[in-house]
Amino acid sequence: MFYPLHELLSSSPHFSKVPSKKEEKWRFSKLSQYLDKQYQDTFDYEKQDYCKNDKNFLEIRNGKLVSHHLPTSVHIREHALDYEIDNNPFAKLASCSSAYPLEINIFKDLSLNIYLDYGPKGFISSSLNIILQEGVKASIYITFEGGNESFISHSSHIKLENKASLFLTQVQKLSSKAVLISQDCLHLHESSYLESFCLLKRAEYLHHFIKADLHYKSTLNINSLLLSQDEERFIFSCDINHLSDKSSSQVLSKQVLKDRSTCVFDANTKIFKGTSLSKVKQGSHALLLSESAQIHSKPHLEIYSDDLSASHGSTVGSLDEDAISYLMARGISHAKAHAILVNAFMQEILESISSTEHKEKVLQHLGELYE
Repeated sequence: MFYPLHELLSSSPHFSKVPSKKEEKWRFSKLSQYLDKQYQDTFDYEKQDYCKNDKNFLEIRNGKLVSHHLPTSVHIREHALDYEIDNNPFAKLASCSSAYPLEINIFKDLSLNIYLDYGPKGFISSSLNIILQEGVKASIYITFEGGNESFISHSSHIKLENKASLFLTQVQKLSSKAVLISQDCLHLHESSYLESFCLLKRAEYLHHFIKADLHYKSTLNINSLLLSQDEERFIFSCDINHLSDKSSSQVLSKQVLKDRSTCVFDANTKIFKGTSLSKVKQGSHALLLSESAQIHSKPHLEIYSDDLSASHGSTVGSLDEDAISYLMARGISHAKAHAILVNAFMQEILESISSTEHKEKVLQHLGELYE
């Protein structure tokens, strides 16, 4: 059975309303276009199982765990997670799953690959609750696949206990006709460290939202690369709260836009009153490859403390024609020169991936895109 999206959303216990276009984070939203579109409700679809070559992995299909291989130091179960959605309509939309999220509790150092696979023409919800116990160091690579003509709602809730470290990479391999609304809710406890890299691409409409709470001496580094084309519309937004002394956060986003695509960077970092010695940095850098592409950038700092170090900035530009001419004068074709300059622009954000294994996977995927 197929149902209008607005009926499927209204049946969710967490969802209240579709965000208004007047709301700040949704000025460029086109969600209203999908409200009357017909989607299947939660359903099972047949797909050939394939063997993963990873030592540790989870394969999740349409929000349900279908296969895994994990050490005994990782406990998994379906478990309802208590969290605050606040008044953010996007968070409500990304958390509208009626099913229990899958909880992954990690007690020892681990490298893990998670595959989130979605079927066609469905309204699909998935949710992950990842907990790193005290002192644990983990590396997690998450891949989003499939979802042809589907409306996908995904929510991840990640909690790092004291002195835990997480290297997180998320890569979108969705259909160009998919709609993805995703949320990462991050909780960093004392002296914890989280490094996140996200590659956003190939979706008709995509909104990735990050909400983070930082405690004493915790460190958060968020890096994102957005690659848009045709008439795709991507929104990358985050709200970061520095709740205690000596916390540190950095948000760096790069966007490469083609054709008539649109990207939005909307970041807000709040330093609470009474905190001291916090370090905050925001940066957004866009490369426009056509005159019709649009970037809307809004880095924002909300500061209630005098004892801190903070900076933010935004740049927008196009390829340097003199640089292209310089390369062509040395026997390089125009297309190759163009690719060299685009790759050079992306290099900084790709170098931010500390995990060699993760970096190799991302580079391999980018190579497949531009072959």
